[in-house]
Amino acid sequence: MKNKNKMAVAVAGLGLLLSVFASPGWAADIWLFRHGEKAPGKNPALTEAGQARAQRIAGLILKAPSTGDNIRLYSTDYRRTQETIAPLAEATGVKVQSYDPGDLAQFAAQISALDGTVVVAGHSNTTPELLKLLSGIERDIPEDRFDVLYHLVPAEEGVSLQELSSDTHKP
Repeated sequence: MKNKNKMAVAVAGLGLLLSVFASPGWAADIWLFRHGEKAPGKNPALTEAGQARAQRIAGLILKAPSTGDNIRLYSTDYRRTQETIAPLAEATGVKVQSYDPGDLAQFAAQISALDGTVVVAGHSNTTPELLKLLSGIERDIPEDRFDVLYHLVPAEEGVSLQELSSDTHKP
């Protein structure tokens, strides 16, 4: 009888463990991207190309079928990330909230508890790290690449990752 109880507990524990890994743990539609092309300097503004990219990113997110009215916008306090998310903030009327790029684990936990559409403007190092914390998926963004957007959508079998390029989208 003891062995049957141990086995039942083990099977129940395995089922719980698998359900945790099969589910992303959030109800939000999450967009992660790096800031647009930047001018040189310590806290630079976007270049003209970066400003055009910011417009394309806003258009891409706004036209996505999964983007709803319940939208939250996040950015680091750097000028280049703030300017990249600004067209989306203007189009939606939503205030951009700051997050600490030095505490991504806490930020990942925070946005994991949200629903609706969550949009995060980051950097070549923070965006892949946040993707990994949220989904377990590893990616790198080379220093000279500005076009990649990661779109995480909760799915019945875990998470669906769409990798998109703002180079192919025209507002």
